[in-house]
Amino acid sequence: MTPAWQATDDELLVGIEAAQGEINETFAQLVELIGEARSRGLAEAKGYRDLPDLVRSVQNVSRSTARSRVKAAEQLAPRRQVSGEALEPDLPVLAAAVAEGALTPEHVREIQAVLAALPPHLDERRAPLEADLTGHARCLDPDAVRRLGRHALALLDPDGARPREPKPTRNKLTLRSLGEGFEARGFFDRESAAIIRSALSPLTAPCPTVPVQDDCCADGEHAGHEPGERDPRSAAERTADGLVELARRMLATGALGVEAGQAVQVTVTVPLETLVTREGGALIGFGDGTLRAAIDAEAALRLACDARMVPIVLASTGEPLFVGREKRCANRAQRRALAQRDGGCAFPGCDAPPQWCVAHHVRHWAHGGCTDLDNLVLLCSQHHTLIHKGDWVITMEGGFPLFHPPPWVPGGPRRNMLQRPDLVGRIPAQRPPPRVATQLVG
Repeated sequence: MTPAWQATDDELLVGIEAAQGEINETFAQLVELIGEARSRGLAEAKGYRDLPDLVRSVQNVSRSTARSRVKAAEQLAPRRQVSGEALEPDLPVLAAAVAEGALTPEHVREIQAVLAALPPHLDERRAPLEADLTGHARCLDPDAVRRLGRHALALLDPDGARPREPKPTRNKLTLRSLGEGFEARGFFDRESAAIIRSALSPLTAPCPTVPVQDDCCADGEHAGHEPGERDPRSAAERTADGLVELARRMLATGALGVEAGQAVQVTVTVPLETLVTREGGALIGFGDGTLRAAIDAEAALRLACDARMVPIVLASTGEPLFVGREKRCANRAQRRALAQRDGGCAFPGCDAPPQWCVAHHVRHWAHGGCTDLDNLVLLCSQHHTLIHKGDWVITMEGGFPLFHPPPWVPGGPRRNMLQRPDLVGRIPAQRPPPRVATQLVG
C-alpha cells in the first residue's frame, strides 16, 4: 500500500472512502456477532448484568457505544427459531443495507431513533418509513437523515402524542412475577409521591455527580466509568435502584420492628450439597413471608457472603445445620481493615464505597476457605456475581487483590487503583500480555 504522504490527492480521497467502506463492513460483521452472543445468552452465562455490559468489557468501549451496538444487533442481526429456521430481522430493509456495507453506524442510530418515535397508532407506516429512510440514507449523511425523519414524523402525526388514560386516585402498588424477576405497578397521589421522591432523591442522582454512591454503584452497572462520565442509567433505572437501596438501608437499621415475633429480614434456604457442589438451587424468602422465589446455586453461593442475608443451610435430610453468619462472616475489625486496604469494591474500575460491598472469600468458605484478611476482598453486588461465575480469578499479590480476566477480555491482570490512588507508583502495575491479532472466519 502506498504511504499516505506519497499518494496523489485523488488517491488520498479514494483511500478515505475505501476506509469508510471497510468500517461499514466491519460494523455489519459486529452486528451479526453481537446478535449471536445475544441469542446464546452469553451475558448472563458469563455473569454480566446485561449484554451492553459484556460488550463494553470485551471491546473496551463506553457503555453508550456498547448499548448502541447491542440495539443495532437486536433489530438487524439474523435470527433463528429453535428448529433452525431463519427469521426476518425486525428492520429487514435497514438490515439488508447494513449487510451490504452501504450505511454507517450513525445512519443506523438515526433511523432507529425516528422509527422508535413513530406513535403506535401509525404502526402500519413503519415499514414504508423504514424503506424510505434507508433509501435516502444511501446518499444522505446521518444529520440529513435525522432532519428528514423529523419532517416525516411531523407530517405523519401532526396532532402529536395522544392524551393519556385517566389514572386511579388511591395509592396502590403491586409486585407481579414476570420472567426472572418481578414487575412493579402502582399509583401514588401527589402528597405521597412528594414524600417518596424526597426520600429517593439522594439515592437516584447520577453517581458521577455525588460523593455518596447508591445501589446502582453497588450493583456495578456503570462501575468502571471515568470521573465525570455521564451515568449510563436512565432516570427510571436510577429510581428503581434507589428504591432497592432505600429498602436495603431500612432493613440494615432494624427499625422495621418484628413480624410474627422475628425481625424483618431476607432469608436464603439452601441445601449443604448446593454450597459444596455448586449445583442445584435454593429459595430466597420475602421478609413478609408471602412468597419464596427459586434462585440458582451461583446466586446462593454469592448471597452466602452477604452479611445482610440470613442463610439457612439444610442437611440432605432437610434439617437445618446452620442458621446465621456469626462464624464465617468478617467481623467489624476485619471490615475496617478491608475498607482501609481495598478502599471499596476492589474490582478494577469500580468506585463503589466499602459500606455497599460484601466481604468475599477468595477461596469459598464451603470449600475450606478461612475468614482471614488474606482470603477476603471487598466486592460490590454486581462484581460479586461476576466473580462467582468463575471466569475472573482473584489472587493475593503483595497483600493486595489482583484480578485475572478471562482470555476474551483484553489487558491482562489488573488492580483497582481508583479506590487507592495513594498507592499509584508504590505498587508496580501489571504488564498486559502482548495483543495477538486474530482473524474472524466467516
